[in-house]
Order: sequence, then structure tokens, then C-alpha cells
Amino acid sequence: MDCKNCARPLRTDYSFCAHCGAKVIRNRITIKSLWYDFTERFFNLDNTFLKTFKHLFSRPDDVIVGYIKGVRKKYLNPVSYFTIAIMLGGLFVYVHNEFFPDALNFKFLYPDESTLTDSEKFGMDFQKRINYYLFKYQSLFYVAMLPFLALISRLVFINRKQFNLSEHFVMNIYAYSQMSIVINSVYILLLWNSKALYYASIGNLVLQIGYFTWVFYKIFNLSIKQTLIKLLFFLLILAVVFFGLMIVASLYLVFMTDTFQNMAPK
Repeated sequence: MDCKNCARPLRTDYSFCAHCGAKVIRNRITIKSLWYDFTERFFNLDNTFLKTFKHLFSRPDDVIVGYIKGVRKKYLNPVSYFTIAIMLGGLFVYVHNEFFPDALNFKFLYPDESTLTDSEKFGMDFQKRINYYLFKYQSLFYVAMLPFLALISRLVFINRKQFNLSEHFVMNIYAYSQMSIVINSVYILLLWNSKALYYASIGNLVLQIGYFTWVFYKIFNLSIKQTLIKLLFFLLILAVVFFGLMIVASLYLVFMTDTFQNMAPK
């Protein structure tokens, strides 16, 4: 009998390959075996997902710096963790589209349209459109922001030479994925209540900033004063990047799509 993964010979009583460590599979796939593999991978307390999720809150430096320095079995790697976060974001979009299509309208924010002028209606429609796309495509937005976040954090910690740009990218992938898992879980639970969903989205920004601050505080072993200075620097650069991206997005809407033509007063 040979190993299906490395083609090395196996003894018939082996459960794992002595050469590559792969589990020896003798039976056909069943629903039970698939469920076992899933729970073993993500919900085994002695394994990866729950341990990674827990320790990214309690000791993010152990998870992130450990991975950077070569600890690759103790926690889920950043790419796998990021994939779970993206899948959860996709689940949020699916549940919204299929079961709660009006959840992102936030009608309680807007006055009776019959009392508004055409200009006010135009502005309100544009705000609704922006809110809708920010929610629906939040995962894509944050994915697009990851390279910028990595570059910003590298600039903020330019005087700390122990981590290069790629390693800052790892830090931001872990931190973003953690927050995405938490926030999208909350959003899915609140989809039935548009008002609660809206206020959760406001709290999201504060939570994101607070958590990223905690991560860098632990990784770089900062003092409170150093943390506040770095946070202000980070927010300043982030604001410049964000407004630059908003300008680019607005120019795209104006010149490359018919969004404004469709929304403009007739």
C-alpha cells in the first residue's frame, strides 16, 4: 500500500504516513466524514480556528509574531483565516439578498420624500446608494484596503525595523480577518432589525480602530503615550488615503457610469 500524497510505501497498520504525515484514508467520503473533517478543522479546541480566534483577542502578538517567526502549526495561517472572513462576508450578502432585501435601506434615517425638494431628494438618493454599496461590498472594500493598511502601518512604525512590509501585511490580514468575522457575525444576527444594523455599523468603525490599536500595542510593546501618538499618526494617514479613494470613486461614478444620470431629478 502506498501513500496517496507522497507515494511512499506504507505498512497496512499505519494511520498516518511516516514520511509526509498525511492521514491514511481507507474509506469513501460520506456526509459523516465531511462533517467530522469540518468540525475537527475549525471547532476542535485543541486545534486551530477557535484557538486562533480566542488568542487574537487575548494575545495577538503570540499569534501574529509567532507566525512571522516560523510558528506555523499552533494557529491557523493568515490566508486560511482570511478565507474564512471573506466567506462570512459572502454569507452576509447572501442572507441579505435572499431574506432581508430591505435591511440596508435605513428608511428611519430619511424624512418623508413628499416634503423634499428635487435637490434634497437627489442628495438623499445618493446617500442611500453610498450606504448600500458600502454595506454590500464591505468585504471587497476592506480587501482593497489591505495593501494600503500594510503600507500605512509600515510608515507609522518606520522607526521600528524588526518587521518588513510583507510582515506588516500579515499583521493587517490577521487583524482585519478577526474584525471581519466578528462584525459580519453581528450583522447577520441583526439583519432583521434595520435600525440595530445601522448603529452596529457605526460602532464597527470604533471597534476596528480600537482593535488595530490593541494589536500594534501588543506587537510593538508600546507605552500608552507611544500608542496614542502612533494612533494619531495612523488615523491621519488613513484619512488622507480614504478621502483620496473617495475622490477616485466619485470621479468614477461621474464619468464612467450612469449612476448620477439615473439619480438626477427629471
